[in-house]
Amino acid sequence: MNKYFVKIPYNYSRYGTLSCFVYAENEEDAVDAAYDYNNRHSEDFDDGDNDGDTEYEYNDMTVELDEEDVDSPNGSNNDSAVNLAMQLPCKFTEDLVLL
Repeated sequence: MNKYFVKIPYNYSRYGTLSCFVYAENEEDAVDAAYDYNNRHSEDFDDGDNDGDTEYEYNDMTVELDEEDVDSPNGSNNDSAVNLAMQLPCKFTEDLVLL
């Protein structure tokens, strides 16, 4: 697992940049992971005034390798739903599928 530093420009009351870290096996997976806020760690908004709807400009996102061979804070991958389902008793997950 690698740790990537991601910057995502956005428009709000003024232009700014969201900075965060994501954990992924490669740069392509890091880009995919950055779309979901649940995968972003240590988010920082450079305008300090982000309390409304934000339009992220994912096409201008940058991704840089920060560290290699690190443990993800979420476990082995970013799909926390899969990780959770694997930890639950079988009977519960069977009932969950029925919902």
